[in-house]
Amino acid sequence: MESDQHYFFEGLFIIGFSVAAAFFAMWLGSPGHHDDVLYRIHFQDSVSGLAVGDPVKFRGIDVGTVKSLGIDPGDSRLVLVDLRLRKETPVKTDTRASLALKGITGVVYIELSGGDPAAKTLLAVTPADQVPEIPTEKVGLKAMLDNLPKLVDKFSAIEDQVKKVVTSVGGLTDKVKENPSLLLRRPDKESTDAGRR
Repeated sequence: MESDQHYFFEGLFIIGFSVAAAFFAMWLGSPGHHDDVLYRIHFQDSVSGLAVGDPVKFRGIDVGTVKSLGIDPGDSRLVLVDLRLRKETPVKTDTRASLALKGITGVVYIELSGGDPAAKTLLAVTPADQVPEIPTEKVGLKAMLDNLPKLVDKFSAIEDQVKKVVTSVGGLTDKVKENPSLLLRRPDKESTDAGRR
């Protein structure tokens, strides 16, 4: 009887220890560290391809994950993205966030850049009751596509100027064809005096 009781307590101890070890292993293996810092980003453009759990990188180094995605309740034109970053990540007041593609696979992640050593940390300048917000910037292909209309306008203006020059040269060429002696003439005294003034 005594040995049965002994085995019962021994088995109970082993089961309790196993359950505690399993919970400890799950806690250690959880995706987020327990001292991670929550940051927020507002994107004005589509975040198509970005999902919860996707990586956040600082100059190419994994520093956290996307915690949640949603439409900003205050402004439906903005996408609200919450990030969980390791506390040692150097998020400064000049740090900027952008969407980036990994290779040609189309996998989207968030890239952080900036972080001047002289700048203050974003966490330090944010009031305690607010989530620190990282500003966004457009880079790469997205920025180029957004600036495409401006480039087209500039090229149109250059094209108009080139057309004017070609038309002027064409008119001058026609005059020379009609009267080749124009090339042999000396400039008028009045026109040279006007040029000197």
